[in-house]
Amino acid sequence: MQQTERQPEKQTVESKQARRGVRKLVRAVAAVAMAVLVMLDGGWGLLEKLAGNAPVRPAVEAANADHTSLRLLKQVVPGADSFSEKGGEPPVYQAYRTNKDSGEQELIGYAFVTPDFPPEPNGYSGPIDTLIGMDLRGTIVGLRVIYYKESLRYQIGDFFSWGYEEQFIGKRATDRFQVDKDIDGVAKATISSKAAARGIRMAVRAVTDAYIH
Repeated sequence: MQQTERQPEKQTVESKQARRGVRKLVRAVAAVAMAVLVMLDGGWGLLEKLAGNAPVRPAVEAANADHTSLRLLKQVVPGADSFSEKGGEPPVYQAYRTNKDSGEQELIGYAFVTPDFPPEPNGYSGPIDTLIGMDLRGTIVGLRVIYYKESLRYQIGDFFSWGYEEQFIGKRATDRFQVDKDIDGVAKATISSKAAARGIRMAVRAVTDAYIH
């Protein structure tokens, strides 16, 4: 009788262990699937749809030295349809739009990356590289975090979440870019938030001094 009474208990324990094993397997498969998606340009569009209002981007969106792509450049300078090679001092991508009447290319702004403006402030685990778009009046018209080495949690959220990058739009070189005053920081990432803001401010002021008249 004792052996018969213990059998259901044993089966219950084994059943729980089996369910836990299945859950671990599902999580592992999901992680691999996401890793494959983020390696493919365009895969992030699917993830953004799944995330709703919280777009997700990889730490490195493209394979070139600046971690930029034509898609990203167009995102930070809306309305531009072509860009020059990076050049000048400080180095910038010149953004152009085709005039519908004349067919000529018109300069409408600049795009630049913060690593080109040393010394780049370090966050908790390194620099937070950003791609910035600016119009001819010196106003930020777009910004994307393109590289950030931190914990996995911050790589797939927080600095890449909806609202963080957008809050810089409209700011100019005369703004102070102070965390918790001019801009909102990222919870539990105060050091990195301040470093990112300083790097953006330095780059914006340098480009304004050199190109905005």
